[in-house]
Amino acid sequence: MNSYCERVFNQIQVNIRSVTTIINDVTEEELAYRPLPHKRSIQELLQHLCLICTADYHISLGYSADKMNDFYLQHPSYTKLELKAALIDGFNQLKAPTLLLTNESYFHRRHPIGDVRIRTLNGCLKFSLIYIITVQNYIHF
Repeated sequence: MNSYCERVFNQIQVNIRSVTTIINDVTEEELAYRPLPHKRSIQELLQHLCLICTADYHISLGYSADKMNDFYLQHPSYTKLELKAALIDGFNQLKAPTLLLTNESYFHRRHPIGDVRIRTLNGCLKFSLIYIITVQNYIHF
């Protein structure tokens, strides 16, 4: 694996541990908490966070906005156990194609399995950090 990708995935794994801790610690009552009627609940925030890696992988493959809307509609609210499974599955799905990514293919942003864009990894990492902070702020509100 490309050394850059390896470092990014290590950071994503740190995020996964943080999110897993949040999921383990949050109560069912806290999951339902919604600060305002038009805002997402903690459960909806966690669900979105747990799907980021899978969604980013689909985006990197060129999924259209319509396909992405269908993707999100196919993933209704999850239990705490399902949230953790979706988080790990998404990480593995995003990571698998990059295992063969060499320094040369990294710089050309091409991969033998498909067009996996490194910026997707950066986006996944940055977005997940933002969501972790958001969820933590909701819980401590």
